[in-house]
Amino acid sequence: MKKIAIFWTLFFIFASFHFVQGQESIKFSGVDTLIDRAVAIFYQKKFDRAIYICDSIITEYPDNPLGYLGLAGVYHLLMLNYRVSYYDMKFDSVSSLAIKVGEKTIKKYHNDAYAYFVLGASYGFRGLNRIRKKKWLGAFHDGLKGISNIKKAQRLNKNLYDVYYALGLFYYWKSVKARFLTSLRLMKDEREKGIEYLKIAIKKGHLAKLEGKFALIEIYYYEDRYEEALEECQTLEDTFKDDPTWNYLMAKINGKLSHWEDSRTYFTRVLELLDEFPLKSNSYYAECYYGLAKAAFEMENYDTAAKEIKLAEEFSQKSDKKKEIEGPLLDSDLVLKRMKKLKTQLQKMGYELESSP
Repeated sequence: MKKIAIFWTLFFIFASFHFVQGQESIKFSGVDTLIDRAVAIFYQKKFDRAIYICDSIITEYPDNPLGYLGLAGVYHLLMLNYRVSYYDMKFDSVSSLAIKVGEKTIKKYHNDAYAYFVLGASYGFRGLNRIRKKKWLGAFHDGLKGISNIKKAQRLNKNLYDVYYALGLFYYWKSVKARFLTSLRLMKDEREKGIEYLKIAIKKGHLAKLEGKFALIEIYYYEDRYEEALEECQTLEDTFKDDPTWNYLMAKINGKLSHWEDSRTYFTRVLELLDEFPLKSNSYYAECYYGLAKAAFEMENYDTAAKEIKLAEEFSQKSDKKKEIEGPLLDSDLVLKRMKKLKTQLQKMGYELESSP
């Protein structure tokens, strides 16, 4: 499940306040204005301000796990969008607080589906980050706790359709990671069930439909269903045209469809957006320049391909795995192998591609 590019974002978490019904709930009234402001400011890329608003909600409602989960969402999204681990310690701290407060909350509001939903999301958040850091035992624990609470939320409220987002991810990626067992019929292959659950979240959920679309796009990519991936991705353009992950997905999908000029356009836009952010992931730059070089090569623009593969190699040599995180579709080692292959092809054509020391 670590492959999901954007997961439990601020927009989804905070806007879902409006969903909760019932006499006893973790929802507090009177925060709508703050939520609206946080959402608007986040999408204006005023990240420090969005973090400040999250902090203010925590200060005002310290016994409500939503504020902690929302702040964790900001840090998580920043790390995924720009592939930097700078916010890792802050994320660990606030996600653990979300779990601690969430556990207290379900004891107080033991019939509140939304409380279980938020607690499940908090465990899922932390579990994803532990997978990224290869803390397998902790990730396994968080995964079990997370899905248990999500299922509890579903039992308490059949109309809380946003839970289908988490369940869809669970069923699909569980089947993918255990493909050896499913091939031996020791475990059910529930990939299609996962996809159908995501479609339910997209159709009937509130703002889970945005998160569900991103998840479905990446799943279609893994399933080699590139036309469907492109169609879904295009529906998000109005909201995410200045988002680096959306442009990256468009670049990768268009490449798979041999739409090389479009692929170059989107990779170029990713680089522009990365330049605007103060923290840098050299491995992300390397992958983008490789993508540009690959597209140029396929378009028989070999001079451009040679220049860009050299840039890709130079950025790759500067990458630092302690400060950077992997992308949603390719890890940096696989990117490096493909870079070397393209470099060899160009060298056989007579291009000198030795990088500067």
